[in-house]
Amino acid sequence: MARDLVRLCAGLRDYLGCGTTLTAIVPLSTGHSNETYLLEGLERILRLPPSEEGLLPPYDMAAQHAVLAAVGAAAEGPPVPAVHELCTDPDVIGDPFFLMARVAGEAFEYTTPAWLAAAPATMPERMCAQWIGAVAALHRLPAATFPARPRSAADEARHWLDVARASHAEAALLDVLEDLVRRPPAPSGPPTPIHGDPKHGNCLWSRDGELRALVDWEMAGIGEPLLDLAYIMQFFDLRDLASAGFELPGWWTRERTIEEWQRATGREARDLLRYEAIEAAKIGAILALGVELHRSGRASDPRFASWAAVLPAYTALAVRCAAG
Repeated sequence: MARDLVRLCAGLRDYLGCGTTLTAIVPLSTGHSNETYLLEGLERILRLPPSEEGLLPPYDMAAQHAVLAAVGAAAEGPPVPAVHELCTDPDVIGDPFFLMARVAGEAFEYTTPAWLAAAPATMPERMCAQWIGAVAALHRLPAATFPARPRSAADEARHWLDVARASHAEAALLDVLEDLVRRPPAPSGPPTPIHGDPKHGNCLWSRDGELRALVDWEMAGIGEPLLDLAYIMQFFDLRDLASAGFELPGWWTRERTIEEWQRATGREARDLLRYEAIEAAKIGAILALGVELHRSGRASDPRFASWAAVLPAYTALAVRCAAG
C-alpha cells in the first residue's frame, strides 16, 4: 500500500467536516485495482483509484458513483451499497473518490467459510438463487437508465485484444481474441446493463445465507448480458482457482445456472462458449497485464508476478471455448 493514511484521514476530516467522528481508516483492498477503505466512526466505505498503475483504467470515480446510484435507484435491480459523497478534486486526498454505505456481510471465493460448509444443502441452493437472480435482475433493467455507453461483444473482444497486445501476451491468447473480433458471437437481444465481474466473490452475505449486496462495479457498462453469464461459467471450468462453495451439496450446476438465467431473463444462451472465450481471454489479458506491470517495475504488487503461474489455465480455457 502506497498511501499515507494520516494524510487521508486529515483530508477527509476537512472535506467532510466530521471532526474526530472519523476515528481511523482501515485498508480493505489495496494495490490491485480500485482501492477500498473502511472509515471507522463514520461507518462508510471509501473508494479510490489504485495508488500504483492499475489493471483496469480509466478509473472514473464519477462514472462508478453514477452506476451505483442508478442501480440503487432501480426498484427491481440487485442490492447494492448506497452511495454518498463524490469528490472529483484530486487535491483533497490525492485522488478523486466517493463514499458508500458500509454493508454488513462476508465475501468468499477461495475458501468456503465454516458457516456455509456446516449448513444444510438448502442454504447453497438459496444463495445461488439469490446470486443468479441478482445478475438476471440487472439484465432486465432498461439500458436507457444506465449511465454508460454500449459496447458490443466485438468491441469487448477488441478492447481486451488491445490490452493483451500491450502486455505481450502469448500468441495463443492473441489468436483467440483476433478471431472473436472477426467473428463475434450472436447477440441474445438488445443490450442491457451488465456488471462485468459478477462472480460469487463479489457478493456480500449474511451468515444465514442472505445476499446483502453485489459489489465491485468498476467494469460495469451496457452490453450483451451473455458476457456476464459466460463470466460466471468460468468458475465451473476452473474449479481449483476461485470456486469455493461450488463443491457443496445444493450448489447449482452449470446447467442449472444457465437454465435459471434463461428463465429469469427470457433470453436464450446461444453461442455461450464463444462468449466464455471472450471472458476467459479477458481474464487472461488482465493477468498478462499484471505480470507485465510487475516485470517492468511499474507496479510492486507481488501478486502480479504470481499470476504468471495462473495465466496458462485461462489461455487454455479461452482456446477450448473458442473452438467450441
